[in-house]
Amino acid sequence: MAHAKDKHYWSQLRAALTAGQWTSSSPAKNFSGCPLPWSELFRKFNKHCKGFQDVAKIAFQTHALSELLGVNATNEDQLGSEPDNEFRLGDECILLPEQIETATGGYETLKKLESRHSDSLALALAYYAYALGQPSECLTHLSRVPQLLDAQSHIPVSSTTRSDASALQVPGSTTDMSSSWTGSFLSAESSASITDIKDGRAWAMTESIRSVCLQGMCHEKLDPSIPEKAIQAYSTSMPLLNIVEFEIPRTLTAQSLPSSFTHYRELWRWVERLMFRAITLLARVRHLDDQEGLIWNFFTHYESCSAHWPPTFRTAHRSIVAVLHLRALVIRFRAASGVVTPTSSLQYERPPQWLSTARSIINEYRTILDKCTHFPKAGDRNVPVEDLVDLSVAVWEASGAMSDRAHWVIDILWWATRLTFNSYRIFRHVTRLLYISGDAKLAKRTLRLYVQVVSKTREAGVDGDHDTDHHWVGTLVEGARMLCRLALSRPGSDGVDEVKEAGELIEKAKTRLNLADKELVARVALAEGVWNTVTALTDCPTRATQLSNALMHYIKSVETFPTPDAHHQLALALALAGPSQNLEEAITCARAAVEGAPDEIRHWHLLALLLTAQGQWAKAKGTLEFGARIGEASLETEEHSSDVEATQEKSAQEESFPNNDGVTARDFEGEITRTNGSAPNGNGQIANGILVHEMILDPDAITIPPSATLLQPLPDHPSPSPRDAFEYALQLRLTQMALTEHVEGPEGAEGKWVGVFGWIAERKGSVSETQLRSSMDTGSRSVATQTSSAVLVPVHETEAELHGSLEPKSAQTNANGTTSQLPPITVTPATPAEPDRRFPASADPQEKIKRSFSMDRDSSTGRRMQQMLKNRVHKGQEKISTISKKIGHGVVRNGSLHLRRTTSAPDFHAVLQNHNYQASSIHSRSRLRSLIHHNNETGTVVDNYPLPLPPPGLPPVQETALPDVSREDRLLSDLWAASAATFRRLGKIDQAKGAIQEAEVKNQANPAVWVQLGLYHKALNHDRQAIEAFQKALFIFPDDVSAAVHMCRIYLSPGSSQSSETGVDPDKVDLSVGLLGYLTRGPGWDVPEAWYYLAKAHGLRGQKDEERECLTKALTLSEKRCIRDIGSAVGWCL
Repeated sequence: MAHAKDKHYWSQLRAALTAGQWTSSSPAKNFSGCPLPWSELFRKFNKHCKGFQDVAKIAFQTHALSELLGVNATNEDQLGSEPDNEFRLGDECILLPEQIETATGGYETLKKLESRHSDSLALALAYYAYALGQPSECLTHLSRVPQLLDAQSHIPVSSTTRSDASALQVPGSTTDMSSSWTGSFLSAESSASITDIKDGRAWAMTESIRSVCLQGMCHEKLDPSIPEKAIQAYSTSMPLLNIVEFEIPRTLTAQSLPSSFTHYRELWRWVERLMFRAITLLARVRHLDDQEGLIWNFFTHYESCSAHWPPTFRTAHRSIVAVLHLRALVIRFRAASGVVTPTSSLQYERPPQWLSTARSIINEYRTILDKCTHFPKAGDRNVPVEDLVDLSVAVWEASGAMSDRAHWVIDILWWATRLTFNSYRIFRHVTRLLYISGDAKLAKRTLRLYVQVVSKTREAGVDGDHDTDHHWVGTLVEGARMLCRLALSRPGSDGVDEVKEAGELIEKAKTRLNLADKELVARVALAEGVWNTVTALTDCPTRATQLSNALMHYIKSVETFPTPDAHHQLALALALAGPSQNLEEAITCARAAVEGAPDEIRHWHLLALLLTAQGQWAKAKGTLEFGARIGEASLETEEHSSDVEATQEKSAQEESFPNNDGVTARDFEGEITRTNGSAPNGNGQIANGILVHEMILDPDAITIPPSATLLQPLPDHPSPSPRDAFEYALQLRLTQMALTEHVEGPEGAEGKWVGVFGWIAERKGSVSETQLRSSMDTGSRSVATQTSSAVLVPVHETEAELHGSLEPKSAQTNANGTTSQLPPITVTPATPAEPDRRFPASADPQEKIKRSFSMDRDSSTGRRMQQMLKNRVHKGQEKISTISKKIGHGVVRNGSLHLRRTTSAPDFHAVLQNHNYQASSIHSRSRLRSLIHHNNETGTVVDNYPLPLPPPGLPPVQETALPDVSREDRLLSDLWAASAATFRRLGKIDQAKGAIQEAEVKNQANPAVWVQLGLYHKALNHDRQAIEAFQKALFIFPDDVSAAVHMCRIYLSPGSSQSSETGVDPDKVDLSVGLLGYLTRGPGWDVPEAWYYLAKAHGLRGQKDEERECLTKALTLSEKRCIRDIGSAVGWCL
């Protein structure tokens, strides 16, 4: 029994000391399990543990001192007066004057004590000396301990455990480092079952870490001008921190974490204090590229240890360390973070490794703030939460400010709204991030809320509670540019409201503009110029005035503070048709933009377009080739660097930098590799050649500056996301194709389309199943047609229309000299069909069987059959069976040619059949089973069934609803439509139809699909079907200039199906005048074809003066037009 009680009270004393419950009324339990106060614990220990009265006295004095230090503390984890918002070493662990006398008695008692355990006595005396304000004596006592870091030597061995060798295996710097606390810790159910606490290892570790911390604090007190002494003392704790961090396992449940933390509370107090003192000192003394990497090592240890702490543990210190760690990451990596390459891959780009570390710290800091902050009272602000908001945005900016990485910041901002009240700072950031992430509607709402909150606060005259003038002007300018971009994305005049609101924001920004800030003045002028340009494009009556004002503001911006964006916008203004058009000056400004920002692909694109307007084809081609190479080099090096990154990731298992013992540690994102205490290149140079000889804080700082100082200036336009960059690069390649076709003809452009699709496949990471089709094969069969039909994109085609014939021939001569009829394609009308209208249908008896087979096949069969199709095409077979997955077209000869399609391709034979005219009639993929049988030989009707009844009308909300189309599919749809135009002009009619079907599959609501379908039918001399296709395009997008011009061109052509026998239908002429008159006053004001056909319509009406005026306008516009429309290729606003 005596032996059991001896062991029990040894365990209870050590457990009470390690737990550090100095003010508890029952820190231990007796042998029967009843609570024991501190006094009874010491009495029972002396009673049952004979010969260890010195241990009891040391423990008693340690408890007495700790209790005195915690008298005036705000929580149980503080010792003395610790300022919450400062990290200077003040009166921390120092007794109050009224406590000196009481503590001196205990100090003298320990001095007189003669103990076999001299190390523990010396460590207790050092603790007393520092608390009494005697750092020199503290160092003297510590110097008497020969092995300060060896916790094993500090353990008093009881008589009951001297024969237990396992109880003496304490991990230390001079003992077996493989010893683990894991087994005893995981099996912990009570303090009595934790072996490392019972045998004294945990308390010995606590004494060692406390002594190292006191040693460093003494040096801070005695030698404030020589901080390296304190840093050296703190750095000696690395072996102990490694033991504490890795020996205590993290495989704890949420329920066991508070209990296990309580058992080691005193150990964690001194571990946290030591690391906090080291980090705050290093932040003011060492550079971030310090060769030893001590501060990064301490940051990593702090982050690892904090996983064991509850959110309420030492919240002030943990908040300071979290902010310092995030500041260090931002300062180090904001210079090294690269801009998104203009031709980035469509695949998701992995974020840098340091960003995951930063997000982990932010989430932990957020949890801490949830516990230690509350919703502010009236007139107060939750400064820590707002500071975290700024810090999170700074981290996002340092990581590249990419839209794909903005969602986690938005989550932080929404969380912050629960702990703040109408924070203008949060609204400012939310507006920017929501727009970048694609939520434009919510971004507008938060922008209005920001304007309202700041305006009302300023009117109320509350000092310090409103945003600064600089931020106010910058945010409103950015908001105005955002609204202008949104207005340009709206169809027609739907963006007028956004334009008006943008003008109001600019006027509000000018009221608080500091005229001495040249950069901000230039930004306001640039935004006002953009607003005038967008107003001119959306508000017809004041176009000339607005364009003149825009040019004036652009010039002012360039003269005040020239930037590449300002030069770009000035070049756009000078390129617009009108009295101020000056292509020479526009090219000069575009070149200045290229020189200022050579990595911006849109600057190169604009320069090339302006060169085409002057006919400088060779220079334009070279400019486009150079712009297309932007970012290609980085993509070529990705494969080469993948192996290196894999090696670096394998070695970066720990998020730390090298120890002073030469251990290789984590190097974030492989940008710096440090081993054995050496910096790269010997001078701390980062991989991109930027030196970061910068400290986190100033040497004399006692508080952390606001995190708003880390924010970067607002850019003139958002940084492009990978998909933005892909779109810019694809638009440039479309211009390359238009230029190639203009210079070399469609024959020269045909083969290069395959290269464009291959480029897309590389950026997507895999070959698209719809990129290589039989319509792209040069060996596939085609029917030649005359290339007189026009598209508004390539200039050479439209110019040919002004002087050439507009009617295609009904038949063409084949290579063998025989003539063949063009395959008719039937399209149902856009208006309700007449009962007596008949449509040709295939009489092939095998057609239904083939269609059924096509509907039932699976994807693997489709791929095999597609390869068979290609083999047949290359062998020159005339009959082509359509078996592709999404597109199919074939020529089946049965008396005449008929083009068929598979069920997965768009059905151009049964569109717009319903009386309820819907934009989704062709998009539903539901083929109407034709019950009309047509005899191809006689042309007689065999059976006549009534048309199916139209479906019931949809609710108003669903009438305008269109299926969501990804950005990639919209781009690919435009690409297929452009390739269809090339095939049509080349005379390959079946390839053109296949490309049109591909474009429709990618984007159902693309009016260019229907424009190309109309041109396809026009090439086949099917005027009725062509007009219906153009009407469909106008139904989807009423302001589509191309569809309107081509439809009016058919109306004004004599001999068409829509004309009377005596000439052009007067009603169609009047319709053309009205439609083209609207276009020339609105979206088509700078399109020469619109003016040309308007002149033709006036001529048919006998209005010669109007005809002459419109012809002059058309000639003027055609002389200075670019190869493509600048607005659709580059955009009118960056």
